[in-house]
Amino acid sequence: MNTYNITHTCEILRDRIYFKRTRKIIDLSEIIMLQASINYTTFFLKNGKKILLARSIKLFETILTEHGFVRTHRAYIVNREHLLRCDETTESVFLTNNLIALISRRRKGNLIQF
Repeated sequence: MNTYNITHTCEILRDRIYFKRTRKIIDLSEIIMLQASINYTTFFLKNGKKILLARSIKLFETILTEHGFVRTHRAYIVNREHLLRCDETTESVFLTNNLIALISRRRKGNLIQF
């Protein structure tokens, strides 16, 4: 299996994520959620912008879980700061900016504490 180090792509410095290739810096508090689509990850920001990166969501999960993010589904990572409510009937999480992320059955236990 080929292992890949996340520090080649990005790193977190002083509550900001620094993307090395694109030289973008984003405050972690600005990120609402991440959505996976095969080997691409879309970052949804507070200002309504989206950033698409050609990296899998698994790479970002390893560094963002230490900074208040939680994986709710195989395709979603959400920022706890932007979590408005969880709906168990629709198995979804409602976030700021009218964003909705799904909750998988396996990961429901991770969100019970919110």
